Amino acid sequence: MLERRYAALFGILAVTSLLGGCSQSIHLYHEAEGGAIAQNRQPPPGANLPYPNLADVPPPLAPAAPGAQAAITAQARGGVSAPSAGALAGLTLPTAPPPVPKVPGVSVANPKAASAQALPVAAQPAAAPKPPGPPVSVAFRPGSALLPYDQQTLIQGVAAHRKGALIRVCGFGGGSLSLALARAQRMADALTAAGVPGKDIKINAFPAGSGGFVQLVY
Repeated sequence: MLERRYAALFGILAVTSLLGGCSQSIHLYHEAEGGAIAQNRQPPPGANLPYPNLADVPPPLAPAAPGAQAAITAQARGGVSAPSAGALAGLTLPTAPPPVPKVPGVSVANPKAASAQALPVAAQPAAAPKPPGPPVSVAFRPGSALLPYDQQTLIQGVAAHRKGALIRVCGFGGGSLSLALARAQRMADALTAAGVPGKDIKINAFPAGSGGFVQLVY
């Protein structure tokens, strides 16, 4: 039993010596390597400074008098008062601006005109284009390009209110492009008969859809 205790104690001493040897060997390696790792650690910042003197701390400010903030707010809302008559006594305002100084080599006939010419004139923004008017539907009989009489009257009303605007004519052929073109041409003919020049009429045709429409384009 006693032998076992001696053996355990000997093992602990052996491990301790090995660990100490490892630490010593690492330290020796760092010294041999040199550089920043072999130097001593820097002291923490402020370690060499004296302790602060609490007597140098200024005392706290005295609290404001009751109602001081309300008085400041009321004064700010009231605005700046006009100066008294005594403060303006003896002051005279000039009736005309001082004369222009004469500088050799520089002649200014009219300072106001010269300053006005020097200022750049801002360009006026261009007016936004007027949007096109709402399309006015024109009805045709199925499969026909003949313009009914009541639809002719409708087109004449659009022509009377165009005021120089262009008129867009669009015909739909229900699956036939030729029928769409024929309907658009009939509506254009009605506009020409109402006094609209041909150069002011824009013709469009689409095979899909039915009927057509006229629209003012500004």
